[in-house]
Amino acid sequence: MTIETYEPYAVTDAFSDALVRIDRLGSCRRLVFVVSDPSACGGPARAVVAKLIVPAEIMAELAQMIAADCPEQAAAFALLPVDAVAH
Repeated sequence: MTIETYEPYAVTDAFSDALVRIDRLGSCRRLVFVVSDPSACGGPARAVVAKLIVPAEIMAELAQMIAADCPEQAAAFALLPVDAVAH
């Protein structure tokens, strides 16, 4: 069975030059992404541009996909049950 992927509303793309933090949220992880802001008031700073919450069980797979730069492996996310983060 193939699970369709769709975008029910426009999701804004966000450029990031660093992953600065991974927070534990029960069975999930929040990845905090930033962009450097050299002209920030008071000196160089980092502005948070995105926070992504994912089930902890896919973190290793996500890291492998990023390292391999292999978008066709994204189907692995479709293997998660729809209610994977409901608890």
